[in-house]
Amino acid sequence: MSDTTEHPRGGSTFRGAIAWIAILGLLAMVTWLASERNARTWSLVPADGRLVVMRGYTLPIGRGAFETSDPGTAAAYAPIVPPPGKALPPERTFEERGQVDQAIYDLVSGWAREEIASGDPARLERGLGYLVRAEKLPALSPSQREDLAALRAESGYQEAMRLVSRAVDELRDASDRLRRAAGSRSPHAADAGRLLRELDPALDAASSALRRAEGAHPAPAPSPAPGAAPEPARAGGADSGR
Repeated sequence: MSDTTEHPRGGSTFRGAIAWIAILGLLAMVTWLASERNARTWSLVPADGRLVVMRGYTLPIGRGAFETSDPGTAAAYAPIVPPPGKALPPERTFEERGQVDQAIYDLVSGWAREEIASGDPARLERGLGYLVRAEKLPALSPSQREDLAALRAESGYQEAMRLVSRAVDELRDASDRLRRAAGSRSPHAADAGRLLRELDPALDAASSALRRAEGAHPAPAPSPAPGAAPEPARAGGADSGR
């Protein structure tokens, strides 16, 4: 009789152990799935005036700024500083890295377009920096790549305008120096005069071409500060300097 009373107790203990093992296994699986999902979660988070790319830890919760040893990837996902006066967008979360790339592109391409179109040298440099960032993003959509190519073409035009403007300034400076040398007692006075006669037509042609280009696509005038007096108009014909 004693043997028959022992077996039910041992059976219930065994079933209880099996139940606890099943519960612990289920909890482990849930924890693993939550950690896996969190590790695939990306976020764009505004912090300290910058937009920071963050990624979830391989834990059920928690995240940190994205870090990598690859220089190109690190440059693509470095904190993004907006142009002066531009507000950062609110925090956004993504389930795929490609979605992060496309969201970053939408943001920086808009800033780049405004900076490049301004015609201001400092803003052009900033816009080119945004384009460099955009080119490093690996998962852009086909339409975004087309848009990036168009922005690169526009930035190339603006860069060319800047180079021509710089060349005109340098040619003008060279012309002034040659004129002083030609009118001096320098042993190179005659050479300076001959070079000046050949240089002046090039300077006139470059200056005229630049004026026509600027007249066809004038840069937008900056908005005056509140309460500031309007700037007086410049007299025409001052750009020859000769």
